[in-house]
Amino acid sequence: MYNPRLYEIAYNNLKSKPGNRTPGINPTSLDGFSSDTIAKIIDSLKNKTFNFNPGKRIQIPKASGLSRHLTIAPTRDKVVLEVIRMILEVIFEPTLSNSNHAFRKGKSCHTALKEIRTKFGESS
Repeated sequence: MYNPRLYEIAYNNLKSKPGNRTPGINPTSLDGFSSDTIAKIIDSLKNKTFNFNPGKRIQIPKASGLSRHLTIAPTRDKVVLEVIRMILEVIFEPTLSNSNHAFRKGKSCHTALKEIRTKFGESS
């Protein structure tokens, strides 16, 4: 968590997704992320003063006419969460079964269904 290069990689992972450019409660976005920001994050982690900030809560309309809540994390928090995700993926990905499809790179509910169809055949 103290390696600045991890934060650069995390930033690059996030900036390519348009939804991640949306500011949270504070008006900052990924466009304002810098090496100074990374240094401040690492310092706050080292001295145990880092805290996640509340997200911005918005309503997303649904086709049914109702709406659902969506929380947008602050930019800094998105990058820290991505660093944590990257570290956990390196640790746990090799130990997971190939049959696990949830929240894994290159896997989805569609790959799970395809595997079921391949192993058990289509029923008529």
